[in-house]
Amino acid sequence: MKISLEWLTDYVPLPRYSPDRLAHDLTLKTVEVEGYDKVEGDVVFEIDNKSLTNRPDLWGHYGIAREFSVLYGLPLTPLPRVPRPPRTTGLIRSADPEWHQRILAIQYTVDSSPAFVRDRLRRIGEPSGSLSAYVMYAVGQPSDVHPADSSLVLEIPTLIPSQARRSARTEASVRQEKGLDTQRADQAADLFLHLLTEADPSAVAIGQEDIVLAATHCAEIEVGLAEIERRIGLRLPEAEILHTLRALGCTAEITDDLLRVVAPSWRSTGDLSLPVDIVEELARIHGFDTLPARRPVVELAPRPNRLPLARQVRETLAARGGVTEVLTYPWSADHLLTACGLDATLAIDHPPAPDRAQLRPSLIPNLLEASAANLRYYNEFSLFEVGTVFAAAERTSAGILLAGPDGVALFRRAKGLAELLRRHCHLTALDLSGTPGPAWTDESARLAIHADGRPVGALALVRPSILRTAGIDRGAVACVELDLDALRTHPSRENRYDPVGDLPESDFDLSVLAADTVPWTQVADAAAQAHPLVRRVAYVGEYRGSPIPPEHRSLTLRVTLRPHSATLTTGEIAAARSEVLAALERAGARLR
Repeated sequence: MKISLEWLTDYVPLPRYSPDRLAHDLTLKTVEVEGYDKVEGDVVFEIDNKSLTNRPDLWGHYGIAREFSVLYGLPLTPLPRVPRPPRTTGLIRSADPEWHQRILAIQYTVDSSPAFVRDRLRRIGEPSGSLSAYVMYAVGQPSDVHPADSSLVLEIPTLIPSQARRSARTEASVRQEKGLDTQRADQAADLFLHLLTEADPSAVAIGQEDIVLAATHCAEIEVGLAEIERRIGLRLPEAEILHTLRALGCTAEITDDLLRVVAPSWRSTGDLSLPVDIVEELARIHGFDTLPARRPVVELAPRPNRLPLARQVRETLAARGGVTEVLTYPWSADHLLTACGLDATLAIDHPPAPDRAQLRPSLIPNLLEASAANLRYYNEFSLFEVGTVFAAAERTSAGILLAGPDGVALFRRAKGLAELLRRHCHLTALDLSGTPGPAWTDESARLAIHADGRPVGALALVRPSILRTAGIDRGAVACVELDLDALRTHPSRENRYDPVGDLPESDFDLSVLAADTVPWTQVADAAAQAHPLVRRVAYVGEYRGSPIPPEHRSLTLRVTLRPHSATLTTGEIAAARSEVLAALERAGARLR
């Protein structure tokens, strides 16, 4: 929006400050001034429209002048008041309660626009030069002129903001959608008639018609002085509070440390409605830059309690493991319970369906049901749930399901997720070995999970017959179930600083032949401890087939060396490689 400095001086006697000073003061306390241009001896300020969004009273020169009068403590020239013509009917073309709050129409004889009106409008980029446009840029109230027989009619509508947003975007609609008060139509009518008779004394107002459908009511707000002090950090003098609010057009009184404010109509369309709005007005006029700035007091203290284990498991699987959490019902379908070999001990008196009367003793049946539903849309996905199961007693359990075409890859990822939980949830020793008891586990790939020597869960591929019963007709599914109530966590964790090396690392790949009875962890540990330069050992891949002997596999691993004091030479790398190969052979893995 463009604002003319010459135009402002009609309403407030501004001091002879530089345009930069005026722009700075207005930006600091009211709206953002993006810059200014000098046009035909005038200064035209460019105001950022986004800073006017909640201030419909500022979409005109008179509103900006009012702000300057408050900032500098200067008198504000009142808008002219003129006698109105007699009331009549038939001037308003349409009054719709769904669109209008008020429509005021004035019938007059001669249309004339003074030269200074056209000049000012041209400077702010308005080409029309009409009196109605001048009034809109003066008080922010749009209007429209249309012929009626041998006369003209000025129609001044106040639209419902939500309806104004549906119309074409114009200077008029922008002002209407901000929420204009119905009383502003009177200001626009008086200013229009005043300018019209000054421009042409022969102009006569013949009649008026006024339809008010929803008048703007002035907002009444109460706020305690103690609340004002708490919000802004400073106790303002009562005289300053009253002077500021009254200068802004409010009615304000203080009784027993309670401030009662009646906002003017032009601030009562949503701008001033809450106690914090009054606090903001007082703070900005006083000056945000003058408010005391106290340094925050930060107290560092150890967190007394760690998050519950169930919450840690949820956050770890979702944020670190990339698994999607699901929430299923606490009951399970009878056919899935039977297929998984699970015996339910608790039944529901009034089940949701005849075949769903048993409370779930495990999360696995419900996760399989959720998997079947998702396989209609996705070929690969991972799900988890943390919830209550009802076996011999109520227990908190965590279940993970991985679905995809490659069962071996799913099984390995399931093991990785179990290790992820052990590390990031600070679980005590979690051992994956032995044969699990649940009937849903497939003999080809299954492990029991123990903690402190006690069974706490299972990790396995799901038997194909159970998958068919669950309606899963393609791919493989791996599941993990953990009894969270049976797990224990370390009381604290050990943090160790590990600096980033400043010398280039070197790595090499090895493919070794190992029997199926030699686990990957044994191979990785042997390589990691083979030489002081070994920094890390990473799994690359596995191969089975010709010419690999039966019950064997080819493991490919990557060994990374980190130098201690100087860049590694070829000889040092070769020596480390030889020692790694020797350690691997002792562990049961020889170079292919």
